[in-house]
Amino acid sequence: MEAHTHHEPSTEPCDHDHDHTHASTSRSTLRFALALTAGFMVVEVIGGWWTGSLALLADAGHMASDVGALALALVAVRVSARPADRYQTMGYQRAEVLGAAVNAGALSVLAVWIAVEALTRAAHPSEVLGGPMMVVASIGFLVNLIVAWKLHGAHEHDLNTQAAWLHVMGDLLGSLGAMIAGALILMFGWTWADPLISVVIAIILVVGSTRVLKSVWGVLMQGAPDSIDVAQLRQTILEVDGVCELHDLHVWTLRPGKDVISVHAVMYPNVVIEPTCVEISAVIRTQIPTAHVTVQPESALRPCR
Repeated sequence: MEAHTHHEPSTEPCDHDHDHTHASTSRSTLRFALALTAGFMVVEVIGGWWTGSLALLADAGHMASDVGALALALVAVRVSARPADRYQTMGYQRAEVLGAAVNAGALSVLAVWIAVEALTRAAHPSEVLGGPMMVVASIGFLVNLIVAWKLHGAHEHDLNTQAAWLHVMGDLLGSLGAMIAGALILMFGWTWADPLISVVIAIILVVGSTRVLKSVWGVLMQGAPDSIDVAQLRQTILEVDGVCELHDLHVWTLRPGKDVISVHAVMYPNVVIEPTCVEISAVIRTQIPTAHVTVQPESALRPCR
């Protein structure tokens, strides 16, 4: 028989402050990255048109997508910071995950476009100015290096920023590839190096975006995070005094770093329910400190197995 539903109160008074700090840090980082990327995008478009380099134009196109990606990521951070309401009782934190999905998908499309353009250029080679191409690519490399450094760290537990960081890393590789292609063209006249390096960059972008999309899929399908051993978590809860069985143990993620756990705990007769529920929540948080935990106790009607 179901005794009553117990929602364990938060023992983390700074949890909301942590979310606010996370959003504030992400916004300032993304704003800086957006401004720097948009400024250099114009320079790279002009440079690619002037030199006739596909690698530079591809990198400029990718940088244009970066502007959109960073803007979208910034909007997603703003939306995710909105408090819970009667329509979204768990808040809007998954806006960041949706932003990551759109950005990763766009990155895959861009990679395909770069590959197609590279193959077309390989079939119909044109003159490329290796020297100016190297200069523009070198400046782009420095700009992307600064942006990637700013985003580094924030991307590790944030799919939204991770997708934006992946766009920037693609740009970094694009600039590096354009520098190498420019050097080969300048020294040996190997114009085929331009489309070849563009194809390699496209492949790297597809691999990276696929990883992000896989993570997004896991979150949206409410899969258990890879970092949580559900079997071990079940065993840990069963070791709490007074708990004889568990069912409906659910572990999922609102966004990376924000996990949700709910469980029905069947307790022995005469067990004091309230402190047992609090202890269950406490042992769960020893494994997942930032988890939102809900424990629903039930009284055993028959001997536990």
